[in-house]
Amino acid sequence: MRIDEISTQLQGYQLHRLILTPKGNPEGTLIFFHGQGDFIDRYPPLLQVFVEQGWKCVLTDLPGHGRSEGKRGHVSGFQFIDAMVDEIPIEGKAAIAGHSMGGMLALRELLRKLELYQFGWFSSPLLSPARQASSLMNILLPFVAQLFPWITRSTGVRTEDCTSGEHNDQPETKPLYHSKISLGWALELFKTAKNLEAQWLNLPRTAPLLFTQGDADPVCPAELLRVRLEKLNGENICYHQIKNALHEPFTGDPADEFRKILKNWILTNP
Repeated sequence: MRIDEISTQLQGYQLHRLILTPKGNPEGTLIFFHGQGDFIDRYPPLLQVFVEQGWKCVLTDLPGHGRSEGKRGHVSGFQFIDAMVDEIPIEGKAAIAGHSMGGMLALRELLRKLELYQFGWFSSPLLSPARQASSLMNILLPFVAQLFPWITRSTGVRTEDCTSGEHNDQPETKPLYHSKISLGWALELFKTAKNLEAQWLNLPRTAPLLFTQGDADPVCPAELLRVRLEKLNGENICYHQIKNALHEPFTGDPADEFRKILKNWILTNP
């Protein structure tokens, strides 16, 4: 697997991007979204299984995340996200994936271009960001975010909510984490979550879709996803709930089981 690190300019931001390239001509291109406060340098080892099956993977740090420019935790909105995705050149077929908030972005993108994506993988997708906010914040956010969209607050997500073991990140990457989110971006996610719920039954039933979730996830509870998936009928929709796993079942103690699940699915589906 070849890893190319590039910088790309978009709407005044310099964005950090990784391109994971297989040997020979790619079968297709997989676009991957990271989570809130997350960064892409963590994911090449996890995505290697896709590369081994011939898929080129493209990962981009959102503004205010990882090595990309911008105020920590602030993304201007989905017009930016759409522009970022649309400028990625697709070789061969197309696929979409993401973790946590990135899982929400991937689901939204799948619905935006239903005919484009051959398959999707959604890891611990963020379905209800409003549940992480206080009742007062849920009431005030639409008003305050309009006036001060750039103000940031803590997401409240802790390392111990995500993994039952140690992160395997290098010391130089630890400063790339953060737990901030701007009021404007939070409002965008709240609205998108409602739209996604309303469009849930429009998800494709023929394209292979993989949902993975830790059964002890305190950030995006498994019950929320299970209830949603019960509304879908499709033989190509696959759900794996990893026992005793938290928000990041691909880290810590459940990591080996998770990687086996992901490898078996990619070998037998897309």
